[in-house]
Amino acid sequence: MPDKIFNNLLLTFKKTGDENFETLYVSKGFFRIFSDPLKFYQSDFFNQIFPTTKNPVFETIYDFMGRGENLEVPFFLNQSTFNWVRIEGFTMAQPDGTYLVNAMINPIRPSQIHSSWIVHAETKRIFTDFKNPSGYFPENLEAFCRYLYEKYSISDTGKLKQLCEGHLEGLKLDLGILKLDVNVLENGYHLLTLKKDPKRPRVPNLIEEESNYLSNSFLGIIYFEYLKEDREMIWSGAINELLGYQEPRFKRFSVWDWLEIIHPDDRNKVKDFLFTDHYEKDAYTFTYQVKKKNGEYLHLKNSLKVFYNIPSKKTILVGILNDVSDIRQAQKHLKEKDGLLQNLSDKEFIQKTLQEVSEISTLFKGSTLFDEINQLIFKRLGFTYGMIANLNPVNHSYELISVRKSGKKLKNTSEKWTKFINEELYKPYPQSSLLIKDIRDLDLPIFTSFLEKNGISSLIRLDLLDKKNIKIGTLCFLHDKPLLNTNLYKELFRILGDWIGKELLQYRFESTLQETNFMHDAILNGTAYAIFAVNHQFETTLINNKTLPVFNLKKKDNLMETVLIKDGKKHSLQEVITQFSKSKKSTAYYLLPHGEEDFKELKISFTRIKYGRKNKVSYVVFVDDITDRTHSEKKLIASEQLYRSIAENFPRGTIDVLDKSFNYIFTDGEEYRLSNTDPKKLFGTNHLDQYSGENLAITKKNLEKILQGKTVSYEIEANQQRFLKIGVPLMNHSQVTDRILLVKQNITEAKKLEAEREKLIKDLKSHNEELLRFAYIVSHNLRAPIVNISLLIDLFNEEDPADPENKEVLENLKISTNLLDATLQDLIEVVSIKKQKIPKVEPIDFKMLLNNVEKSLFNQLKESGIKIHKDFSGLEVMNYVYAHLENFFMNFMTNAVKYRHPDRPPEVWISTYKEKNYCVIRFEDNGIGLDLERYGDRIFGLYQRFHNHVEGKGLGLYLVREQIRANDGKIQIESEVGKGTVFKIHLRNLIMNQPNITD
Repeated sequence: MPDKIFNNLLLTFKKTGDENFETLYVSKGFFRIFSDPLKFYQSDFFNQIFPTTKNPVFETIYDFMGRGENLEVPFFLNQSTFNWVRIEGFTMAQPDGTYLVNAMINPIRPSQIHSSWIVHAETKRIFTDFKNPSGYFPENLEAFCRYLYEKYSISDTGKLKQLCEGHLEGLKLDLGILKLDVNVLENGYHLLTLKKDPKRPRVPNLIEEESNYLSNSFLGIIYFEYLKEDREMIWSGAINELLGYQEPRFKRFSVWDWLEIIHPDDRNKVKDFLFTDHYEKDAYTFTYQVKKKNGEYLHLKNSLKVFYNIPSKKTILVGILNDVSDIRQAQKHLKEKDGLLQNLSDKEFIQKTLQEVSEISTLFKGSTLFDEINQLIFKRLGFTYGMIANLNPVNHSYELISVRKSGKKLKNTSEKWTKFINEELYKPYPQSSLLIKDIRDLDLPIFTSFLEKNGISSLIRLDLLDKKNIKIGTLCFLHDKPLLNTNLYKELFRILGDWIGKELLQYRFESTLQETNFMHDAILNGTAYAIFAVNHQFETTLINNKTLPVFNLKKKDNLMETVLIKDGKKHSLQEVITQFSKSKKSTAYYLLPHGEEDFKELKISFTRIKYGRKNKVSYVVFVDDITDRTHSEKKLIASEQLYRSIAENFPRGTIDVLDKSFNYIFTDGEEYRLSNTDPKKLFGTNHLDQYSGENLAITKKNLEKILQGKTVSYEIEANQQRFLKIGVPLMNHSQVTDRILLVKQNITEAKKLEAEREKLIKDLKSHNEELLRFAYIVSHNLRAPIVNISLLIDLFNEEDPADPENKEVLENLKISTNLLDATLQDLIEVVSIKKQKIPKVEPIDFKMLLNNVEKSLFNQLKESGIKIHKDFSGLEVMNYVYAHLENFFMNFMTNAVKYRHPDRPPEVWISTYKEKNYCVIRFEDNGIGLDLERYGDRIFGLYQRFHNHVEGKGLGLYLVREQIRANDGKIQIESEVGKGTVFKIHLRNLIMNQPNITD
């Protein structure tokens, strides 16, 4: 677990499309937390360190930054700990349609969260908040449950068992004084938080009220702002740590309260400075004594900077207070150590050394300060090697800040000494904070071998600690001679270590600020705009990398002389800025000559900044090259006018223009007005979002074809409407497809008309075939009996009616007339089916219907021994004409009896069910079957018979089919010789009490 929390992590990434991102920059802080720098640029890395955030994490950050909102989430440091962070920043649109996102990640403590853990419910892994006030870091969920059981009073052990098993949804645990809440996070994670029960009495120090995170107080620094004219002071920082005052009370200290606790010897000096009329310099540094709450005095070094707020005409002092009591304490300590140090010269040596270190710290900062300290110790003590290193709080490795040999900087061999400090230096005597040794006294052969190889005879190693005695770095000095007077070194380095430790903390803090500066630079040069600043003398004081290319320049010296054109008049850039300074306008548009007959179109924005006591003025100028954008907008306007003209005159349709990502650029048409829809709401949304399933697949496939330069047409169905779409690729000046034109037309009515037309044609064709067949039957079946009757009449002996042969003629005449009558009755029945109205539609129960049919055919069924299987569970009742359904069942049942197989008992299987918009009756028998390949096209014909061993006219199936077709139904047959036959009847559920056919 790291010794301290990071601060100010900078992340810059680029959004290139939907869920497509590219990591551009991560600050050094990530390298201190995670050992492998290559993974920072892998797409899945940030999903792993923010696993409770909706994936992809970059998309979530982009959404929040785009809305100007901050994101507070857990940041996973390793496999067991996390840290709460706030992610804040902004997005910048780029000319190529991408977005640049700059995000700053800082540790926080959300106000509503105290001690907290995160559990992954499926794996039961548990992660602990790095700065949990409870101080408990469980190994697993089971250990956490055991901890709760042993530490707190739990009334509901069932809930504790539920927690231990990973069943976390909606869980709340009453721990007596505390409550454990469970909240759902993303991706299967749950947040467990300990909170006070407001109804319970207060228990001190059970949960910390203040955050433990690294802040200015951790560095031992007090900050203040002094508003001189208002006599108001604003305080922050290590108020309690340095002075012992509670921060809320001290923040109300006025300037008079502050002067009151300054030592009387220094009070007037400070008062005169704070109340002076004016300041000659911009920065001041002086030291004075301040009384702590316990009555002791502390020496503070006060560094101040002077700022002027020109609009309000007020002076602001920004001050930093550092504790510099170490020198005073060292001098006092030296007086107490007369017996320890050899003589007065040793005391003077230490005092002189510490005084020089103090002076160096006022002149230098950062790594330069440590180089100077290293150089000073070499001058004073003559050590061969001197090293100062910072301890990385995350991976616990040392990072060299300064390495010197005989006072000279080492660069090429710094890697060797980094390895030495991390792998060898702490092997002997790892627990000793100050080690002064002759290598002859060391008993580690490998270690001494390395030192001897580099000519080292003795060493001094000192831990650098913070105020909580946590190791933050190390000092190491190696000498080619044995050390003499070790007591002197012990006393010097004991005091020196405290001093350098404080400077090392300041170095860490300033390194973080430097990263912030890097962020500012990334922002300045990451934008698509040209940005530059000039002072009141029009000298360029700031310029980003886009400025010179925008103005077609190679050197910034000619920037102010650049000629711009507005309303036909020429102006230099300096004149433009001057005009801005005298006007209330902050934005204007100019033309920049670009070639002989070409121009760039520039949008120039202007900001004025005043500073200093003399109201000096600087001008910050933002320049956006809008040439391509303007041309595109003009082209788009012309295109939109064309598209809108087409859309307005296009019946029942729309015109869509999409970009390469299928987002709407333009859409309009009569279809929107008919559906009362605002087409502008679709601009910027994705065309594919409105589809799913088969429609989505068809649309995406065809749009991709259009991007390949193909013209396509396809149909889709939505909201019971049918649409025809025609897609055409739109190409740019480079003949590359960069847009898609879609023409959509509602063809629902046309499809209905087409279906009706096809059905009408089909019905007419069927009726024509029936008429031809009917004409044939009439001419064939009626002709034979009529011819017989005519011949018989000729044979009748009219002269002698008593002729015995007349009796035979009359008998044959009777047979022929009966046959003629039967044929006419059949034809009348066929015609009546086609002409009749439905007399009555009623709900018909299939069980009751079959029962009636069985009663009517009782004798036939009993004689045949047929076995009937029925299943009406899929459809028990339907609305239909009872006589028709009864006829269907009667025909199929009698056929099953007539055409049963001689070698097996007859069986039938009857079932009913729903299929789409049809009610289906399935009738299967195990009879002799039919050869459908031979007779299939004649099965339902009039007077068609295929078996001669039983009686029949071939009329039954014809009548069944005609009754079914009369009500828009259909019949299918499946049959195999020797195995049986299956009939499937598809019927419409008819409307009650309404005939479906009219004359």
